[in-house]
Amino acid sequence: MQTRSPVQGEATPEEQARAWRAALPRGCRHRTNLRGGAIYALSASLYVLTFLGTFLLPEWWQQLGALLTQPWIIGALFIIGHDACHGSLVRTGWLNRVLGRACFLPAWHPYASWAHAHNTLHHGWTNFKGREPAFPPFSKEEFDRLPLWRRLLERVHRTPLGIGLYYTLDFYFKRLIFPRGTQRPPLRLIFQLDRLLVLGFLALQGLAAWWLASERPASVLPPVVYAILAVILPWLLWIWFMGFVSFIQHTHPRMAWYDREDEWSFYHVQLKSTAHVVFPWPVGHILHNIMEHPAHHLDPTIPLYELPRSQKQLEQSCPEHAVVIPWTVRDYFRTCAACKLYDFRRHCWTDFAGVPTTPTGLPGLPRFDPAVRREETPEPAPAST
Repeated sequence: MQTRSPVQGEATPEEQARAWRAALPRGCRHRTNLRGGAIYALSASLYVLTFLGTFLLPEWWQQLGALLTQPWIIGALFIIGHDACHGSLVRTGWLNRVLGRACFLPAWHPYASWAHAHNTLHHGWTNFKGREPAFPPFSKEEFDRLPLWRRLLERVHRTPLGIGLYYTLDFYFKRLIFPRGTQRPPLRLIFQLDRLLVLGFLALQGLAAWWLASERPASVLPPVVYAILAVILPWLLWIWFMGFVSFIQHTHPRMAWYDREDEWSFYHVQLKSTAHVVFPWPVGHILHNIMEHPAHHLDPTIPLYELPRSQKQLEQSCPEHAVVIPWTVRDYFRTCAACKLYDFRRHCWTDFAGVPTTPTGLPGLPRFDPAVRREETPEPAPAST
């Protein structure tokens, strides 16, 4: 009997994902202390320079430019820390942990709780309702049982601007800063120390901002107000962007969610429910290639500087299952409009009234093709009031 090749077109997503991972050249997993350390040093230096520039540059527009650059640098540092948290930034284990904690400080994220929520839950149970912590959708029945205030909040969360609020309230504070029960990381003492480390960094950052603001020439804003704004605004912009990136990586009218283990498969969802979102240049480079996300999910040991060629090989090996989405503002707004609630039985997205906004049977749909998305995916129904 002839055995079906896992790289032929009739292979399932799981078969092709396993074959790709098994065939990945060893060089794609190669990481060095020198290269990883240099990437961290460059981004950390840029963060310090933009923070100082917010206070010390001579013109107000230069200070504003430094302030608005900080969220991007915080994001770049966070992605480097994300790599270190997976143990894939440098070769040395303890150095990964040190650099990971240092990278997370400007984002005010405790390392231990992020490792539990992201590495264990998000990577272990991608798009599985009840275990995946990032942007799990309600079903219509679950939504109807919520109190009025929570239904209203969910309507805000599922908007283009509200996703940042969701990440802040439901993920950052609930799962990283004040986790409860099974959401708490197993190493409680280390988690407490990591929270204190973040608190200590925030206190030093605030004191440095106040001192630098006091040394500035007289301005319209008092030093304390200027210092608070200089610390809070970059973080608020960064955390909204973090929510935005987390949302679009696993939420799209072509991507399924699951609530039954007999339907869910680890390797299947890494291909069919994880997107390679292609941003205009140079956004992808600024984000250290994290949008080459399927390759990262299929093998988190690939360092960020090896993701582009790994993702390219993945898409060549699994063309009928790879999800590649050229990002546009229009497509993002369509995604937010369509992906309100999820019908786990029919496998389709719905609006808040339960009316389907996408085709049913999402796990079995062919690969996403942006050239035909308007023909294959109906326009979302108007949101109910």
